[in-house]
Amino acid sequence: MVFYLVAAIVMLTILIYIVTELIHLPKKKFKKYLKFLFLIIIICIVLFLMRFFPAVITSIPAIFLILFRWGNFINFIAKVFLRNKNQHFKKENMTKKEALEILGLNEGASKEDIIKNHQKLIKKNHPDIGGSDWITKKLNKARDILLG
Repeated sequence: MVFYLVAAIVMLTILIYIVTELIHLPKKKFKKYLKFLFLIIIICIVLFLMRFFPAVITSIPAIFLILFRWGNFINFIAKVFLRNKNQHFKKENMTKKEALEILGLNEGASKEDIIKNHQKLIKKNHPDIGGSDWITKKLNKARDILLG
């Protein structure tokens, strides 16, 4: 009984660690890992069901055949009903005012102030030390706009 409790605590700790790591990933990588996690969950469910219903294994080739033959139709339906409504607005330009807000500066900041604040914020938010790629890109874009 104690073994099961220890195993559950270890698995829960690993799951929490994985979720916290997934939170800081860029959107593309997050989607990729989410699909991989979903596939693993499906495989685990099938293996679990095989324990109680051995006939489940005979339905696996049929499922793959259906998905292969109807794959184009499934992709079409997914694109029509599950597409992102804001896809066309991804390329938003940052204004000078927004760039100043991101770097925490006031209007008329000098080149040295811009570089100093950018470096300070990059040191805090760099992806190598647990920061986000998205934040780093925003900081770099704000610096480029103000210096550029």
